[in-house]
Amino acid sequence: MQQWIEEARSCQWQDWDYEETIKAKLLFLRYLGECLAESKSEEAGRLVEHLEAYGGEEQATLFTTSRMVPAPLAAFGNAVLHAGAPLVYPTVLAAIEAQNKGGQELIAALIAGLETSYRLGEHPQADLMGALMGVAHAYELDEDGWQVLLGMVLGRSFGCASTPSSGLSRGALAQEIVVAAGLARDEWSEKTAERLPVPQEWLTALERTSDKPGMKMFLMAMEVNADETIAQFRTRAKDRIPAAHLEYYIDACMALEDVCCMPQFFRK
Repeated sequence: MQQWIEEARSCQWQDWDYEETIKAKLLFLRYLGECLAESKSEEAGRLVEHLEAYGGEEQATLFTTSRMVPAPLAAFGNAVLHAGAPLVYPTVLAAIEAQNKGGQELIAALIAGLETSYRLGEHPQADLMGALMGVAHAYELDEDGWQVLLGMVLGRSFGCASTPSSGLSRGALAQEIVVAAGLARDEWSEKTAERLPVPQEWLTALERTSDKPGMKMFLMAMEVNADETIAQFRTRAKDRIPAAHLEYYIDACMALEDVCCMPQFFRK
């Protein structure tokens, strides 16, 4: 399983065929639509007021506003905004935007994280492991950086229990993952940064699917209706994306590998 984890951290979007890539894009479009729908609430408005008050560099999209905020705050806000979504979405999106990467990197990181979560099945930390894998992929962490990321996140108390279900708690976890992954790219001494391997129980859960190698279990099992997903997105994005830009937005999601700059895409 260690080899599978290494492959997941370094996989490329070309590792999937056309149908599988389309599924990943549709799932991402569904997530975006759900976030845009949730952003219309009064509570979402209060959230953005708090986060924008911190200021800082405009790095990543916060779906409750047309502005961008520092990547850790974007991960926090989007995880709070849509607490029912896999944690891999707000964390990977923030990491990709912060680095000004494009659609190819986004697709690969999202699928790596979703595949990891799927393989862990009902494990209480499946969601967390998927987010860690996706962000590690987005930041291109090597083995040492991967272990530093695990050390920073799993060394805290909530890394040992089930992934939080409430919005604010999930937001705090998403923010920490993005901060920790950014730090993990640098070299640190043993005194400064603890390193941890993947917990044995996680490896054991992953080994239950080791008879099916490769990176395609999640996408092969997922049924996604393209027409229904796109129609739902149009409905959910109403009043949040100008009508003149709505079809462009959908087309950009369905051609992510051709999108070279994620922030420009989301600000359309």
